[in-house]
Amino acid sequence: MEHYVKGKYPTSGKGHKDQFGYTGELSQLHPEMVLAIPFFKTSRVHSPSCIAYIPRRLIRKHSKYSDWFTSFPAVFRSGTAEPRRDYRRFFDEPGIRLMELPRWRHFLPKHIKA
Repeated sequence: MEHYVKGKYPTSGKGHKDQFGYTGELSQLHPEMVLAIPFFKTSRVHSPSCIAYIPRRLIRKHSKYSDWFTSFPAVFRSGTAEPRRDYRRFFDEPGIRLMELPRWRHFLPKHIKA
């Protein structure tokens, strides 16, 4: 399984975001990959407040830049990221347990229909 880690370090001036996550290039893509996104608080930079484990199926092509990708599993409120409701199972310990299942890469947030 391929692993990519892309940390989110918000600045103290970061405002409320309904969708918060990763936008940018990925050097490789693979059906079995996981995009790990550690989210940090504006006040605590040494350890993440939560970590998302995103399967390849939930990484989308960017609408403007053909070599960029996006995944927005969190919201940002009051200086910290929180899992979006339908993405909670992809975060922290539940996300690790989900990744260990044989068909984990096929799981989707509840609001997305396959």
